[in-house]
Amino acid sequence: MRIQRADRNKLAEVVALLQKGGVIIYPTETVYGLGCLASRAEAIERIAALKGSPETASYLILIRSADEMGRYASQIPQAARKLAKKFWPGPLTLILPAKADLHPRLIGPTGGVGMRVSSHPWCRALLEVLDEALISTSANFTGYPPPASLLEIDQRLADEVDLVVDGGTLAGTESTVVDVCGEAPVIKRLGAVAAAKIPAIIEDLDTTTIANRNGARKAQKSSRE
Repeated sequence: MRIQRADRNKLAEVVALLQKGGVIIYPTETVYGLGCLASRAEAIERIAALKGSPETASYLILIRSADEMGRYASQIPQAARKLAKKFWPGPLTLILPAKADLHPRLIGPTGGVGMRVSSHPWCRALLEVLDEALISTSANFTGYPPPASLLEIDQRLADEVDLVVDGGTLAGTESTVVDVCGEAPVIKRLGAVAAAKIPAIIEDLDTTTIANRNGARKAQKSSRE
């Protein structure tokens, strides 16, 4: 396992590795991510194999700013603009209608691509020097908890990537996910941005999934205990 501190003075090495199709584990404002460049199909499939992702699994991307949503989305609903203005940079993932030429792993079941502008200083610095998005999926095997520290990253996974970037202990709460592909925005995952804050920003929010997700998480927690 090759480890490098999250030093913004060493970004050139990380950029070069990613541009060669490398896969890294790196810190975000939520949990440690497993990533590669969004244009590298082989690297994306490598991530899927490493995680043991099912064929239906899709990955979100980190972008430099809200201005770049149009590079990956076929349209930008007004709800997305409002939420991005309020919560980006930060732990809110927005699912927007995806452009057709994206890798299949970036397009979810509603035909959307998940995007976020990270508030983590190292991520922001990296994306400033990259000319494209960075894949961001939690650095864990499918079905296991996302890691908030290097000690929580499975050694077998860490040994298979090209670089592990050490950002210390992170917040540990995944991003909140809101899908704006349909007629009404839907909260797909509860996370670091409180669900109660979202209706104050956008109208016509479908809150039915909030209760469903809470129930599913409680059931999942009980099954582990």
